[in-house]
Amino acid sequence: MPVTGLPQAQAVVRQYASRWLIEDFHKALKTGLGAERLQLQTAARLFAAVALLSVVALALVELRERSRQQPEAPAETAGLSATYLRILRSLRPRPLVTVRDVFYALGGHLGRTGDGPPGWQTLWLGLLSLRQLVTGVRLAAHLTLDED
Repeated sequence: MPVTGLPQAQAVVRQYASRWLIEDFHKALKTGLGAERLQLQTAARLFAAVALLSVVALALVELRERSRQQPEAPAETAGLSATYLRILRSLRPRPLVTVRDVFYALGGHLGRTGDGPPGWQTLWLGLLSLRQLVTGVRLAAHLTLDED
């Protein structure tokens, strides 16, 4: 883009700086959630699926960014509902106090010093697994058992 003054230069720098976050969103959508592996037959179905997956990808990107920018913020600000957070806490031997704790717990981090942060596929699988557990807990709460 042509730049003729400081305000234009600042605008171009802001646009370029946001490029990496957008790239991460697309990577989460493609590799983490598998949008490219969908085998839908019509454009309308693909559009609908990508729209739904985009919401999840955005939540994962937001969680990852919070873990980077505000790692010591309370776990309740990580973006998970109270139910999700309560169930995730029940699965972990260590307390989940901060956003960083939630991020690594969702990614199944074992706490080894050589391990890097969880990637998109790991985060997606962790969120999917947690969602299934939450669904099971909700079903069990509404289940009434007949006595044999």
